[in-house]
Amino acid sequence: MEPAQAGFQKIVADILRRASAEDAAGIAWQLACGRTVAGKTAVIEFREATLRVRVPDDGWRSSLAGFVPRYIEAMNTMLSRKVEKIEFVLPEHTSPQRESAA
Repeated sequence: MEPAQAGFQKIVADILRRASAEDAAGIAWQLACGRTVAGKTAVIEFREATLRVRVPDDGWRSSLAGFVPRYIEAMNTMLSRKVEKIEFVLPEHTSPQRESAA
C-alpha cells in the first residue's frame, strides 16, 4: 500500500503547488475533512494562516470544532503555506467580525 500512498501524495502535492494559495487551501480542506463535511462546508478565504470555512449552522460549527487540530495537521502536510487556525463561520455572518472555533 505504501507505493500507492506515495504516488497519491505526489499527485496531490503537484496539484496544490500549481494552484493559487486560496484554491490550494480549498482542495486541501476537502481532502482533510472528507466528502460529507466538504459537501456541507465551503472555504471562504485563507489569509494570515487562518482558514475561514462557512458551515450551515451552529450544530455543524460545534461538531467540527473538536476536529480542528486534526484538520490543521492534515492540511499542513499538503500545503506550502501553513494553517494555524480554522474559523467556522455561519452563513449570516458576513460582517468583518469573525466567529471562531479554533
